[in-house]
Amino acid sequence: MKTTKIALFMAALMFAPSAFAYEITPYVGLGIVVDKANTSAKRVAFDRSNLNNLTMDNIQTAMGSAFLPNAGSNMDFDMAFAGEITAGVKIDNVRLEAEVAIRSASEDDYNIFDGNINIQGDLFDQIVLPLEIETATTVRHNSYLFNMFYDFDFGTRWTPYVGAGIGLGVYHQKAIVDIDIEEEKFLALNQPIGQHMLPMVQQFEREMTVADDTLYRFEWQVSAGVAYNFDEDWVLDLGYRFNSATVGGEFVYAHEVKLGARYMF
Repeated sequence: MKTTKIALFMAALMFAPSAFAYEITPYVGLGIVVDKANTSAKRVAFDRSNLNNLTMDNIQTAMGSAFLPNAGSNMDFDMAFAGEITAGVKIDNVRLEAEVAIRSASEDDYNIFDGNINIQGDLFDQIVLPLEIETATTVRHNSYLFNMFYDFDFGTRWTPYVGAGIGLGVYHQKAIVDIDIEEEKFLALNQPIGQHMLPMVQQFEREMTVADDTLYRFEWQVSAGVAYNFDEDWVLDLGYRFNSATVGGEFVYAHEVKLGARYMF
């Protein structure tokens, strides 16, 4: 029995060094990301059916109720830039990493109405109000993710890798509409009272916030790329990522190209 215990103890001493033989290297990094976001989320819609029986007294309230968030066509975000900060540890060929990324996406003004609405009045039977209405959406998107990567070490300065990550996405969305009265058209359509009524209707030209929400959602991403060890301590990183979440019941995703640098301690 004593001999067995001694043998187990000796085996443990022999295998213990190999259990800690992996090289453990902490690192920090910075990255710049080119981001093209896509989504099935909808633009603001303009419901003209809410504008029946308009008068000068109720037009402001009616106009506000005519805008419907998330009821129009799919949004199409412009390409944007993002930044990230990372910190992690490399254990042999595996990297474990915490990432904080700050993203933004926006959509240029999109026309949702270009036409005429009618306003009834006491001093006039009816005036025709030609409107052009545009909407724009901005999204600020911050990510807090835990990533895991596998580096394919071929014994050269170039190291391909694949990875995946999960975490929390914070989405702040703001949608606005811009109401513009086409003045020359208004004067032409409302002779001879147009010049008299124009200052009165111009008060309805405005920019309105239709949606302003902050949502917290589970987020994930997958990635692949290649790193270049140009120095003992410094690594350049070029990679592709697919980042995704479900926000407000809609699928939101982004194709990203990242250029980063890591400092290995």
